[in-house]
Amino acid sequence: MFKSCSIIFFLVSSIFYLFLICLGSSMVFLGGSILIFSNYFCMDSIFFYLMILVVLLGVNSQLLFLNYLSSDTRFFLVLSLLFSILCFSSNHSIFFWCFYELSMIPLLYLIFKDSPYSERFLAAWYFACYLLITSLPLILILLYLSVVNGSFFFNCWLLENSNVALLITLSFVFFTKVPLAPFHTWLPIVHAEATSIVSIFLSGYIMKLGILGVYRCSVYIFNSSLILYLYICGVLCIFFFITAASELDGKRWLAFLSLAHIVIPFLSFFISDWYSINFCFFYCLGHGLSAGIVFGLLWYFYDLSNSRNWLLLKSAVNGEGIMSLVIICLLSLCSFPPTIQFFCEVGLMKFSGGLALYIFFWGLYLFFGGLIPLILCGHLLIRSEWVEEWECGEFGHFNFLTILCMWCYIGLMFI
Repeated sequence: MFKSCSIIFFLVSSIFYLFLICLGSSMVFLGGSILIFSNYFCMDSIFFYLMILVVLLGVNSQLLFLNYLSSDTRFFLVLSLLFSILCFSSNHSIFFWCFYELSMIPLLYLIFKDSPYSERFLAAWYFACYLLITSLPLILILLYLSVVNGSFFFNCWLLENSNVALLITLSFVFFTKVPLAPFHTWLPIVHAEATSIVSIFLSGYIMKLGILGVYRCSVYIFNSSLILYLYICGVLCIFFFITAASELDGKRWLAFLSLAHIVIPFLSFFISDWYSINFCFFYCLGHGLSAGIVFGLLWYFYDLSNSRNWLLLKSAVNGEGIMSLVIICLLSLCSFPPTIQFFCEVGLMKFSGGLALYIFFWGLYLFFGGLIPLILCGHLLIRSEWVEEWECGEFGHFNFLTILCMWCYIGLMFI
């Protein structure tokens, strides 16, 4: 059953990819955007990349984890996926806010409902506080900006009609949901207590909603007024790598890596122009796939070893097949060629303009970003304690990881 589901999903996703490639090509001739439903929803290149991410993570998990997920859980996951798709394409500020919040509420409920961990209530309430406290300021600012600009449609907003201080405040509201420092503390806590499928969705596409919100509403202000904040985030990203190196819990380890990697789309807002802004969301596609891959790998390891401790997970590396898969999965976090992140990071190098400080930071980031997963990969593979067992249910994890790895490494076709 799992093999047939994998084959069906592979064929359907291949056809869907070809359709989106043709659609993306047609966008070039239509001014970069296709508007439908009287401007309430739009299909642009941003929607193109994020829609692929939702399909690969959402549909793949729904097909391959039928025996792992209850019908109630699948229902709430589908709700989150649908509202996220609507949010990605929304051009109306109020609709955008509604779909934004509705895409996160089902996952918040699943943390309360499905998590087996003792601290799930603390983590869920922590997540809820960040979600609910920022919701009211967000809708009030969006309403004000819509009235000031005389339109509820993002594409009709004019920079000269907007207060720069208010746009900066709006950006920081979205930063809490990405999250960027100093609002990042909820992410490792929530990942540690959430179920694996919720963690896959949180790091896969929920983190990208905040990046999308910044792009839709206030990308114009990313200049010298926020350069100090960018510097702080860049320095903290190195410390996130160092913290991850000392973390034994696999999910918290990956959460800190995600906090470091999510700085890159933020950086691209400063150094990219309107023609190259797609690097930001193309990177988001690669980051979502790699995070989903490694969270899926941790899920598989946890089912085998009943532990998330990296020191104990070596017993789950049970043969040459899974060893090869472990290497491929962890290399996706290293931006190893030909992954999507590799070409995005190399593409961002051309915007340095010969600036020594930028080149130094970028080299430092690439060094630590590749070193931490490689050290862990070496730890898992050296003197592995193989357990020669393979249960039927594990093919769901194996096929899930195989399909995501395949698309992560052939994503070059979208550049």
